[in-house]
Amino acid sequence: MSSTSNIDIMPIENKKPNKTKKKINTMKLVPYIFIGPAVIYLAIVTIIPAIMALPISFTDWSALTPTKHFIGVENYIRLFSDEQFMQSIIVMAKFFISVPIIMGVGLLIALLLNNKIKGMTAFRVIYYSPVITSTIAAAILFDWFYQPTFGLFNSILNSIGLSGIGWISDANTAVLSVIIFRVWKGAGAAMLIYLAGLQDVPEALLEAADIDGASWWQKFRYITFPMLRPANVYLLITQIISVFMIFQETYMLQGPLKSTYTVVNYIYDKGFQSSEMGYASAMSFVLFIVIFIITLIQHKYLKVDEG
Repeated sequence: MSSTSNIDIMPIENKKPNKTKKKINTMKLVPYIFIGPAVIYLAIVTIIPAIMALPISFTDWSALTPTKHFIGVENYIRLFSDEQFMQSIIVMAKFFISVPIIMGVGLLIALLLNNKIKGMTAFRVIYYSPVITSTIAAAILFDWFYQPTFGLFNSILNSIGLSGIGWISDANTAVLSVIIFRVWKGAGAAMLIYLAGLQDVPEALLEAADIDGASWWQKFRYITFPMLRPANVYLLITQIISVFMIFQETYMLQGPLKSTYTVVNYIYDKGFQSSEMGYASAMSFVLFIVIFIITLIQHKYLKVDEG
């Protein structure tokens, strides 16, 4: 009887670990299921085209004919003598001023919204809504706002006795107009990152500073702001990368005399307007290398903060 009972009991005891093991293995697959579509999209839209662009950059392929002639590094040499390419770099560099403005506005909004007041969640959603708004649709709206005759911004200026300005239609203010749009579009994302950082600041440190008689500025300078360093590093690097990749804003809000004409705009024109795919691929790969180096710098700084 004892041997028979052991035979009956052993399969029951072995079933539970097997079910638990299968459940654990299934749970391990859940993250990959969620990130799978994003990885597939990234591979199709970014990784595969980037790999294909490298060999194309060494050819004179025009995209209109299937033939490709190997020309070595001529496309890369051409970059250094291309005045329009150099001018597009100068224009792109002007947009770096938007980086500290976006970070500053985002931090200010985060400080204002980091309070346990009724209805604060609604304000957070309102300030974040521009981030999830279509860039193209928002740029079309701002193009109407920037109209020199019937635009909203000039109407406001005229209502307070000031004369209107050209905004996008003036080469002197076109870059400023795009920067204003970028700040409106990107401050919400910076706000969200800073808000997460502010909520991680230990309340005990702030309470101890209050007991010592520290002012609001002293608490912010010596406690809050130093603890936001990971957020500052992350936003600084990602915003710099976004300037290198700026295209939709400058494509929709084009200033006269190519005053908002950046590197990506030039790549687009050479590749899809002039059909110089080889030359456009060379510019794209150079831009990719620059962005990759900045990403490595980001990884280095974040590792330091984690350590």
